[in-house]
Amino acid sequence: MHLTKKASYGLIAVCELARNRIDRPVSAGQIARRYSLPTPFVEKILHRLSRAGLVDSRKGRGGGYTLVNEPSEISVRKILEGLGESLDLVSCVGPGSLCKVTDICPTKKGWGEINRRLVELFDSLTLEDLV
Repeated sequence: MHLTKKASYGLIAVCELARNRIDRPVSAGQIARRYSLPTPFVEKILHRLSRAGLVDSRKGRGGGYTLVNEPSEISVRKILEGLGESLDLVSCVGPGSLCKVTDICPTKKGWGEINRRLVELFDSLTLEDLV
């Protein structure tokens, strides 16, 4: 499994929203400037998280993004899945594997167990744990 920049920046963005939960909405530009990230990319990430139901967006003056739920209710798994990230450690444990040796592979069971535990970890870690 390789986390993309989208996943990394997405986790940064939601952590920033969690830190500013009491204040007012945070704009994509504010997050981008604080962490030296490309603003258009942060905007796309937050839009995707909005479509996934994890963040809410407000337009206009004083607008920006807020979390829909409490940080303790948002798992890292939900965030990564909301961004469209694959949680499969290796391709043979995911749906639609094209591996030619999957039926006889001696490592498939081990990879499957490691992957299951990794997904459980992502599911048990919340945004509150990260901030």
